[in-house]
Amino acid sequence: MRWRAAAGLLVISLAGCGQAALEGQSNASAGTTVNAAARGAPTSITCVVAKLADGDSFTCADGRKVRLLLMDAPELHQTPWGLMAKRQLEGLAGPGTTLRLELDRNPTDRYGRTLAYAWVGPVMVNEWMVANGWAVVLAYENVRFLSQLQRAERAAQASRKGFWQAWAFRCRPVDYRAHRCGDAPAKGKRKSRRAQEATGNS
Repeated sequence: MRWRAAAGLLVISLAGCGQAALEGQSNASAGTTVNAAARGAPTSITCVVAKLADGDSFTCADGRKVRLLLMDAPELHQTPWGLMAKRQLEGLAGPGTTLRLELDRNPTDRYGRTLAYAWVGPVMVNEWMVANGWAVVLAYENVRFLSQLQRAERAAQASRKGFWQAWAFRCRPVDYRAHRCGDAPAKGKRKSRRAQEATGNS
């Protein structure tokens, strides 16, 4: 099929892309948890990544589940895009990476996951994924860096980076979860909890 051929070309042409973009970057050093809410500054939490769920969520070594704010990566069932996005996140913030998590207005979602902006040294993971075309912007109440990520998305689209090169996010993850796309999983097929939940919070 035409999309399979495009996916194959994308995998070949962009192999190692995420790793190359990370040259010269180092993982953030471990630090202590800082609760700056009383001072009006963002709350910062240290997280050592234990495992990735997909391209926009992961679990810390202390058991904390994290959903990255203002970005939405393809679902794993959106093959092959979901797995490709997860691999890009892994190249930047894979298991063992120490992240600084910065909270916004609402610290958790209805699933109990921490909603955060994640930093590897000076690099904001959320922005990096969007800027390189592996995720799109998705905004709800937490919007501190919204303008910044929207600019990153426009630039990625204009430069045809990542998925914009071939797939072009024809079915955005939020639409896929709501079964608004033709390639949404057929009813009755085995789906992950996130794919079953027709919500933009996944």
